[in-house]
Amino acid sequence: MVGHIAVDRIIAERGSRVQLGGPPTYAAATAKLLGLRINAVTKIGGDLPWGFRARLRMLGLKPIIVDGYETTRFILDYRGGQRRLSVEAVCEAIKPDEVENASRDAVMLTPIIGEVPRETALRLRGAEILALDPQGYLRTLNPDGSIVLRPWLDLELLSAIDIYKSTLRELRLITGVEAPLKALGRLHEIGVGEAIATLGDEGAILSLGDEAYRIPAYRVEAVDPTGAGDVYLAAYLIERLRGGEPTWCGAFASATASLIVETAGASFKASSRELRRRAYEIYGEVKRLRG
Repeated sequence: MVGHIAVDRIIAERGSRVQLGGPPTYAAATAKLLGLRINAVTKIGGDLPWGFRARLRMLGLKPIIVDGYETTRFILDYRGGQRRLSVEAVCEAIKPDEVENASRDAVMLTPIIGEVPRETALRLRGAEILALDPQGYLRTLNPDGSIVLRPWLDLELLSAIDIYKSTLRELRLITGVEAPLKALGRLHEIGVGEAIATLGDEGAILSLGDEAYRIPAYRVEAVDPTGAGDVYLAAYLIERLRGGEPTWCGAFASATASLIVETAGASFKASSRELRRRAYEIYGEVKRLRG
């Protein structure tokens, strides 16, 4: 996968904490739960605490350490029921030549704050399967470090995407289309293969072109929603590579995301057996929306 590790400062009504985050961390934790390991092209600064470095090693991640840069650092403020994002530091961008070895495999492209420039992303078009979470391309930094979303559209990159996942809000900003099914259909017109719009605790919509499905969420008491989208895409891609058909992969991803929000940070307390149980329950409730 390609994208940055981050240090997240989580602020909630009950207090605050600092934890290891970023898509590579959550994807590696997902892979570990499923008995796998992933490789990541990612960067950290020399400031990353040794305890966090040890955690990355346990997950099989070997980030590039960049002198003179800080590790990407986010503040995620959940007070008041809505998440507000701001950035304290951004590590060095990932260069095109640094993804050469990744470009032949199944790749998750998961920028979080513009650290994967367009020329780097386009080097990944030859991947066997290219999955995209575009959140980092829609985020713009204000001078005070706060983040706002802006429209983004890269037809050349999107036309190479096999699996797309974003929030519904991000999808609307990319396509300019309000209705979810029509917005997902617009992605197919561009060339995207399988397209997913996540809807928080309302589940997700999976579009396969002529067919579309509503994938329910598995309702749990959320402890920490951070990383749920990263886990969703990682689980979907892993199960797809194992030969699962798309609606099953959507149910599997939804179940895996339900497990991560029950814990603080990038770790799972439930077993893979419980994951399968939830996935089968969700799969039985998948609804066809089109086709």
